[in-house]
Amino acid sequence: MMQRLLVALWATFTLAGCGVASSGFDSAGATPGGAQDIGLARKKIAEGQIPAPEDFVAEGLYSEHDLPLDGPVCDQVLCLRTAMGIAPALDTGRQEAFVQVGFSSNVDPATFRRKPLDAALVIDHSGSMSGEPIEAVKEAARKLVEKLDENDTFSLVIFDDDVDTLVKQVRVGDRAALLRAINEIEVDGGTCIECGLREGFKQLATRPLEPSRARRLFLFTDAMPNVGATGEGEFMDLLRDNSEAGRDTTVFGVNIAFGQTLVTKISAVRGSNYFYLGDAERTRKVFDEDFDFLVTPIAYALHMALTPANGFRVEAAYGVPGVDPGASLAQLDVATVFLSRRRGAIVVRLSGSGEMAPGQEVVSNAFSFQPVEGGAPPAVSLVASYEGSEPLTSTATWYSQHSVRKAVALTNFILGARKACEQWSKGEKAAAREVADRTAALLQAEAEALYDAPLRAEAELAGKLAALMVP
Repeated sequence: MMQRLLVALWATFTLAGCGVASSGFDSAGATPGGAQDIGLARKKIAEGQIPAPEDFVAEGLYSEHDLPLDGPVCDQVLCLRTAMGIAPALDTGRQEAFVQVGFSSNVDPATFRRKPLDAALVIDHSGSMSGEPIEAVKEAARKLVEKLDENDTFSLVIFDDDVDTLVKQVRVGDRAALLRAINEIEVDGGTCIECGLREGFKQLATRPLEPSRARRLFLFTDAMPNVGATGEGEFMDLLRDNSEAGRDTTVFGVNIAFGQTLVTKISAVRGSNYFYLGDAERTRKVFDEDFDFLVTPIAYALHMALTPANGFRVEAAYGVPGVDPGASLAQLDVATVFLSRRRGAIVVRLSGSGEMAPGQEVVSNAFSFQPVEGGAPPAVSLVASYEGSEPLTSTATWYSQHSVRKAVALTNFILGARKACEQWSKGEKAAAREVADRTAALLQAEAEALYDAPLRAEAELAGKLAALMVP
């Protein structure tokens, strides 16, 4: 008999309200800040290396995929929805509930235009950037200059073990001069990221804080500091202080010897995000297609309070910037939500015992966040319940819609890849290969079931990772 999983949404808010006139997908999306890809893991696998477990960042993988949840048309700048799946978790094999929180927006990407921008480019030209990395950075910086217009301002700061300001904050005018300054950058010295950040923020501070404008520092680096501040706490404090003053940060990572852990942490700060520029195509896409979105936060301080129903408990949360995948937290915070071409996601995993009865509630969520444009913080409540007409056994698999099935598959990819790489690093090579093979097989089966080409590409990536793990 047909069973149905109903996730009900009650929302009372102004800026972030979802309309109820009709159903369907929205014209644009939104995604949490933090990592926006798993480009470093992809590059390592392509070059025959086995990634570190932390290179597989859940929010990065989700952000690369469009994960729309069906429902009422979103008629505001940010809407939240939920959907649920019951499926085995790859790391334990247990049947568990996966609740997807989806992000969407009513913004039309065809007509959207960003605010005028005060941009500070801060470029790492230390010795570790020699060769391909510095050339990739120069090309990315040239692409960024192309995206600026006469309403924007620009400064150019370079750093090694010291710092040099090549262009002080100035209105964009003589593009040729800006491009010449970029082209003449050469590598030298150590890596004082702190030096570059402080000078870049100093340049931005010369511009007045105006609601009609955005101020953002763009850091290009391999995130391997060896001079000045080197700990993530120091960097996060520096970024937090400047974000509170209206100066936000985007990190562009290059080089296969990249400090993923450091950047994953600091990009979780309010107003921050991160992209790995692994090749020319990725650079083109980020700047040609996504630039206006990556500089446009639409909400801050998204707080999620989870209340599991009796008999259930929160096992893990995935896709929350700054939170390690697998952390069992009932209170989740996302510093920033950005406009995006894709509908992003957070996935919460819960376990229960026995059969699930029709109408049984699994979890309720209370949300609050601060719209960027001001106004009263909205109050949002989401409740996930099983509404099938028959009991759902502890071995059954069920999804409320296709998108949550894909989100669960991507979550299992993260679980499997991280576990396999961790086992490999410990010398448990046969166990690592078994997990990697199982991960690739699961992704392939789900890709075929959903007829999903992007998921099929992830199955191929998982297969390549498994092939590298020769016991």
